[in-house]
Order: sequence, then C-alpha cells, then structure tokens
Amino acid sequence: MNCFNTPTLTIEEQLQLLREKGLNIIAESNSAHWLSHVSYFRLKHYTNKFKDAQTRKFVSNVNFDQVIGLFLFDRNLKFILFDAIETIEVSIKTLVSNSMAHKLGAHWYIDRNNFLPTFDFDNFLTYIEAEVKDSDEAPIKHYRHFYDTPPLPPCWMIMEIISFGRISRMFEHLGERDIKLKICSDFNLPDTILNNWLHCISQLRNRCAHHSRIVYRSMAKTITFPSRKKHRFIRDMEGIDVNSLYATICCMLHLISKIQPDSKFKSNLLSLIDNNPHLDYEYMGFTEDWRRETIWQ
Repeated sequence: MNCFNTPTLTIEEQLQLLREKGLNIIAESNSAHWLSHVSYFRLKHYTNKFKDAQTRKFVSNVNFDQVIGLFLFDRNLKFILFDAIETIEVSIKTLVSNSMAHKLGAHWYIDRNNFLPTFDFDNFLTYIEAEVKDSDEAPIKHYRHFYDTPPLPPCWMIMEIISFGRISRMFEHLGERDIKLKICSDFNLPDTILNNWLHCISQLRNRCAHHSRIVYRSMAKTITFPSRKKHRFIRDMEGIDVNSLYATICCMLHLISKIQPDSKFKSNLLSLIDNNPHLDYEYMGFTEDWRRETIWQ
C-alpha cells in the first residue's frame, strides 16, 4: 500500500497554495482568519465550482470572498432544512406511535410480530435497549426507577430517543398495513413513496447534522415521485433530476404543507435564494420553471 506523506501546511502556506491555483486573495488577514476557524480541507469542497474542469485551476477573477459566500449559503441552507426536517421527523414519530399504540398497546414495538419478516428486529431491539440504558432523559429514568415490567418504556418515550433513520426503517417494516396506508393517505401519498422519501430525508438530515456540504452535491439516495395523477404535486416531475437536492426539497415542501401549513420553510428558502441570485440553481437540480410550480407559490 502507498504511504500518506502529504505535509501539513501553515495558514500562510495554505493561502499561498490558493494563490498558486489562481484564487484572488483580496484581504489576506481576513482570509487567514477564515482558514484559522474553517479548515482548508472543508473549504476546498466549496472551490470546485469555481475551477476549470480540465486544469483544476480557478477561473479568472474568482476571489476568496466568493468561496466564503458559497460556504455561508450552504450553512444557512442547512439551518433552514434542518428545522424543516425536525418538523417532519416529529410528525412521523407521533403518527406511528399514536396509531400503533391505540391498536396494539404502548409496548407494541417489542413484539417482532408487529413488523414484517424482513425487518432486522434483533438488531433493532438491541439498539433500543442500549439507548434506554444510556439515556439521561427524565421520563425514561423515571420509568426505569418505578417499573420493571415490561423492561422497556412505552413507545411514546422511545420515539423521543431514536434516530430519524431508525424511524424510517420502522415505518417501512410496519406489519400493520392499514396503519401505514392511513398515514400515507394523510400526506396524499402511496406507502412505497413515503418510505422512499423518509430514507432520502434521513440521509439529508445526517448531512446537515454533521455539517457536510449539500450545495452543488448530488444525493446518494434516489427520490421516487408518485406516478398516479391523484398523487402528483408537481407539474414537471419528469423534468426533475431525482438525485438532486431540489428533488428532496420538493418532497419536504409537500410534507410540510400537510404537517404545518403556516410554516416559514418555503418563505425562508425563497428569501435565501433571492439573496443569492448569482448561484447556479440549475446545477442543484432546480428546473427552468420551478417558480411556476404550485408548490412554490
């Protein structure tokens, strides 16, 4: 195997390297300050859109402030998306917990018969047991102190400590099809579509939570749009890149419109976009007539 031997560069050396690649450093002290608090490695991922694809050098007249501007746009976009994802996550957890508990009792989740055979129930239960054991949430500590049967807390407590990824897999493998269909009906979606959306939004949530770049980046998971006319909420669905950030945002908008109609999610997105008209939104998957879509009105 090859040995990694890339040297560690000082801030001054990092600035010089950027100059050699053609980046215009206007205010060196300000640029040095940014590199001291936002690593060269992190900012490097925001420079690709400003480089020539062949030479990998910066195109003419690109400056450090433009790179920082893109970094800050990405940061603000993640704030807006993360807030909306929380709304979706809380809603799905509540719908699943309430529906299943009303039909099967507060501890429905500890019975493998309530899930499809394809669900990795043993792994799931091990995860829940570990989360409960390590939890410092007051309701769970209270339950552990006063009750020993069942050994795990009721589902509404569990929903507060499990991840979005876990709830998306739980929803996909729920054995009660009538409950799944009712939840999907609330969003005017088929169950297979909502399954897909939750997995895709969970991935986006993880990128936002770990401060990964989302601007000018494809999604690893592919969005599935409903094909039947009664479920369509975008006129030009066929024109959307299903691996784009725009595709996932459209799905989030649809869910938010059902969960919290007065949400500022859309207005905050539009405000951010309007304040950054120079960015390449088509590269992010936005269609030519995206503003004319009813969902964006």
